[in-house]
Amino acid sequence: MSDNKILLSVRDLRVRFRQEDGGRFEALKGVSFDIPAHRTVALVGESGSGKSVTSMAIMQLLPPQTSEIDPASELRFAGRDLLKLSASELRRLRGKDIAMIFQEPMSSLNPVFTVGEQIVETLTLHAKLSRSAAWKRAVELLREVGLPEPEKRIKSYPHELSGG
Repeated sequence: MSDNKILLSVRDLRVRFRQEDGGRFEALKGVSFDIPAHRTVALVGESGSGKSVTSMAIMQLLPPQTSEIDPASELRFAGRDLLKLSASELRRLRGKDIAMIFQEPMSSLNPVFTVGEQIVETLTLHAKLSRSAAWKRAVELLREVGLPEPEKRIKSYPHELSGG
C-alpha cells in the first residue's frame, strides 16, 4: 500500500442509541474523515464530542442491543467494508490490523483476568505464538512501554494498575 492510499475511510457515520422510553438519541450525525496509510493520527475533541463512540463504531464494539449504526454509513478499512464483515472476520481484524487504545484500564480490561492473560490471548491469536513465547513477548511489551517491574505487573489484575 503506497503512502497516498487511504487506510481508513469513514463516511457519513451516524450512530443512534435506544432510550428507555423507546426513543432514539443520535450520538453521531454524519462524521466523515480519511486516515492515510503509514500515518499516525489522533482523534481529538472535547469531552462528550463522540471520540469514543466513533472509535467503537469503527471497531464494531458498540452493544447491538442498545445501539445502531445507520445503514447508509460507510466504514472501510484497507478497502474492506467493516459493516459487512462477519463476527469471525472482525475478530481476526481486531487487535492485529486495527486496534484502539483505551484510556482507563479499569473499564477496558476484563477485571477477572490478569493483564498478562489478556495480552497473551491477543498474541496467541494474532501473532500465532505459543503460550510460553507469548508470555515472554508480553513481558517485553510491558517493558517497552515503560511499565515498572513488568515481570510482576504481568501477573496483576487491572484494578492493581494505576489509570495514569
